[in-house]
Amino acid sequence: MLSFVFLAYAVIHIGIWLWGWKLWAETGRPASLAIVLVGGTLLFYDNLRIGLGRFIGEGDLLYALSVPAFAWHWSLLPLLVIAAGSIARLAGLPWAQNKIVMGAFCVVAVALSIHDIPKIFAMDLHIACLDDTMRYTTTVKEDQLCRPTDPLVPSGADAGTVAIITNVFVLGVGLALWIQRRWAWMAVGSGLMFIAAGALGRSAYALPIANFGEICITLGLIVTCAHFARLKQRGTARVGAPTGATALQSDQPGRA
Repeated sequence: MLSFVFLAYAVIHIGIWLWGWKLWAETGRPASLAIVLVGGTLLFYDNLRIGLGRFIGEGDLLYALSVPAFAWHWSLLPLLVIAAGSIARLAGLPWAQNKIVMGAFCVVAVALSIHDIPKIFAMDLHIACLDDTMRYTTTVKEDQLCRPTDPLVPSGADAGTVAIITNVFVLGVGLALWIQRRWAWMAVGSGLMFIAAGALGRSAYALPIANFGEICITLGLIVTCAHFARLKQRGTARVGAPTGATALQSDQPGRA
């Protein structure tokens, strides 16, 4: 049954991703939304390879299908830090208009990527099972053993550090938007991600719960980008439109 939950997540992510690009085209192609969508390109794939694991079975094929998911996560997840700064700038938050501040967001994102990218070249994945799912992963807990004789694989000392820091930046900007612009959805989405990955992280079903959190944070980011991009479009239209007497004069015949 759990396999089909992950397959459903994959379908939802594809739908969100395509809808996001549609919004991107309709709202003036904001850079912040493009960054969010590029960073989230393989969210569907990560859920798909878990959902299909039981049908593929243990072995080289499933292992090979798992490698891109981890490589993507370790290299592109910090893009959300840049996206958060770009959204703050798009929303007109005064502190985000400073180029030094935006540069700091970019530096943090690069530092986080440099921290995780070496993991790609030392990747060591192990088979794990939960309910009817089968996948390769970096950590195997007692309740995820496929066989009693399989070894336990503890998480590293810095496991999840990059994801936590990234979420802190997204949540921080989301709270700033809530307080200063009365827009809550980015804070709500990243807050739910925090709860799903943190407070519920000790549950045996932490993985499907955390992956549901990914849907929440992605939706929060997309609707926030689209909202402030639309506001910016309307503001530009108002600035460029003729008003008052000028508009009336321009419509009268015989006037240059």
